[in-house]
Amino acid sequence: MKNKKGFTLIELLAVITLLALLMGIAVPNIVSTINNSKRNSFLSDAKRMVSKAEYLFSLDKTARTRVKGGTPQVYYFNQSSGKYINEKNEFPEDSDGGTYDSNSYVKITLATSGSSKTYNYCICLIGSKRKIGATGSSSCNSASSNNCVDSTNLTGVDVVKDK
Repeated sequence: MKNKKGFTLIELLAVITLLALLMGIAVPNIVSTINNSKRNSFLSDAKRMVSKAEYLFSLDKTARTRVKGGTPQVYYFNQSSGKYINEKNEFPEDSDGGTYDSNSYVKITLATSGSSKTYNYCICLIGSKRKIGATGSSSCNSASSNNCVDSTNLTGVDVVKDK
């Protein structure tokens, strides 16, 4: 008798089918994990931008004066205010490898209730593939009141929308 070496065609087809089945299960899970990681990174950048705006606002006495007594009682940290939240290139690219829209902003408003005063921060952030705020549009419009998300609501990736 001859010594048989190798696999039969049926065995090869069975192995290929099994590998295809495993790939069909594994690839979507891997892609989903990568996408969630990018969404978390985008959200983390938004939180860091709000923190930076809070810090810059605490240092800028004229900004606090304008928010307290000026009309409107709003201050924006973006390019037009001269206090861009990315002026030192701390956020060179978004989580998808693109750049953040230069119209992105952190808006600060003063809420007074009796004798207590509270500063509220909200953010509108546009990346290359994701956004926070900017409902119904692909750019941040600081004139629109519903275009930003309150910083206290930046708790989960559900606030990050795909463009």
